Amino acid sequence: MTDWSIWTFQFAEGRLPLDFVRGTPVASNQGTTAVPMIFSLLQSAQGERVLVDTGFASGASMTGPGFKDFVRSDEILARHGIAPDAIDTLVLTHLHFDHAGNLDAFPNATIYVQRYEYESWKRIITRYGEGGVRKDRWVFSSLDADNFRALDAAIEAGRVQLLDGDYDLRDGVTCRLAKDTHSFGIQWLEVATSAGNYALAGDVCYSYFCGERMWPPGYMQGNPWTMLDEIERIKRVAGDDLARMLPGHDMEIFSRFPSGISNGVKVAELHLAAGHDSLIGPKQ
Repeated sequence: MTDWSIWTFQFAEGRLPLDFVRGTPVASNQGTTAVPMIFSLLQSAQGERVLVDTGFASGASMTGPGFKDFVRSDEILARHGIAPDAIDTLVLTHLHFDHAGNLDAFPNATIYVQRYEYESWKRIITRYGEGGVRKDRWVFSSLDADNFRALDAAIEAGRVQLLDGDYDLRDGVTCRLAKDTHSFGIQWLEVATSAGNYALAGDVCYSYFCGERMWPPGYMQGNPWTMLDEIERIKRVAGDDLARMLPGHDMEIFSRFPSGISNGVKVAELHLAAGHDSLIGPKQ
């Protein structure tokens, strides 16, 4: 089995009500909390790369104050010696604005997204019409219409592969459909390493709290019971202690995994494959 390095970068920091990421009523009326906006990079021992999500193209927010410490995902990669046009494999976990923007920065990437995610959003956009896609409507509170148009253009260009459920992307990297949980067809990734398999849970499990307490977050567009079932599946990969799980928006990422500042941005090094240089310590 191929061994993969896993790095997670913070491209911006936001602030949300605590119950948004931990759930109601257990975290209600407890103020706000800082949340990281992240994307991940996988690199195999043989040099293959997989980019997981792309962030957004500006620090402006869909629904509230702007984000701080914003750096575009393509700029972060360039700072680490990776040309954005050299990325040939891009997984979009789902189509919310903070995960699926900035697609034009990766012109040579084949984009992998679940068909159910894409077609469900397409159906709703068609129902409301282009003029009805407004951020003051709950259904579109996390969808940027410009991002969706960019994805449609990539489909027209033959750059998108729509997946129908679990999919073996590379040796040791599997996309797992989590239907009707955080969004219609969100997917998480199971990644094989020499230290065991990791679950890049993303927004299927917003925070360690959600996984440890088995409590759904305050913001989701699917079914809480379905989400908890999926978190159980994630635990079977990552361990009951979640030691090998990457949640979607939890600052504890940077205390539970080896972390540091690399080229001006926070990075967590979930796993380092043999022969790869660390981004947070002396070169090997």
